[in-house]
Amino acid sequence: MLPLAGAIATAAGAQLRFALVHTPHPVIGGDAGPVPVPDMDIRAREREYLASLSRRMGLPEGLAIDHVQLEGDPGPALEGEVRRGRDDMVVMATHGRGTFSRMWLGSVADFLVRHLEVPVLMLRPDTPQVEGGGDPSATLPFGHVLIPLDGSELAERILEPALELMRLSAVRPSKVTLLTVVEPVLGGGEAGLPFAVPLDPALLQEHRAIAERRLRVVAERLSAGGVVVDTQVVSAAGAGAAIAAEAGRLGARLIAMTTHGERGLRRLVLGSVADKVVRSSHIPTLVFRPPPPVL
Repeated sequence: MLPLAGAIATAAGAQLRFALVHTPHPVIGGDAGPVPVPDMDIRAREREYLASLSRRMGLPEGLAIDHVQLEGDPGPALEGEVRRGRDDMVVMATHGRGTFSRMWLGSVADFLVRHLEVPVLMLRPDTPQVEGGGDPSATLPFGHVLIPLDGSELAERILEPALELMRLSAVRPSKVTLLTVVEPVLGGGEAGLPFAVPLDPALLQEHRAIAERRLRVVAERLSAGGVVVDTQVVSAAGAGAAIAAEAGRLGARLIAMTTHGERGLRRLVLGSVADKVVRSSHIPTLVFRPPPPVL
């Protein structure tokens, strides 16, 4: 995560801010029973860790770097700092030092995606990283971006931040693939029937045609701006798994998507499609919860 964040900041000419939320009073075992580690010792170790990041990453001397040590619940503390600092993007791993493995995304990542109005670039801990040193733009792996769309204006709000991130990369030629996943359509039938309702291939084909027309409209708009665009429509029962599989098949280096689109359901957790993509893909994923429209 850190090399990629450093490369993005360097290529963008932006300030890189490291944030760490203070974890108080861990307990260690002893002959006399559990003993809390002195809080001052913990803070000193955290400061040393933050100060060492620039050196370990081999960042250019001219890059503006800030270190922030926060207090409180990690999610709200980081949200407040992002808002105060007016940061343009957050880069983070999907899992950290939690005490148990969650079935869904780590709670901090989930909280930030649900509350921030800036894009969050998420990487699994085993995601391949760029190497430090040299020209950062030459090592940013964003030459091919996969953008899932569902036909809604809300889903298309990811286009601008995704293209901005892609333009930082010196990888050429660069390309955007617009993807829509059309789920199988059930045929007509009556409720309560004791047998499965068959799929309707004609209706599925109609939905695919609608999706293709919608993607062509977006693709023509991007092409007019000089972006190389491809479109894909696939049929699959699970949109999240299909997006991750298609990204791997196409060799995409970034997946960019909003947290929810046409269905309009405000979930208590990150939208299940975006969640599935992040958990099942080794490709960096840019997730964005667009702010509400200004009335």
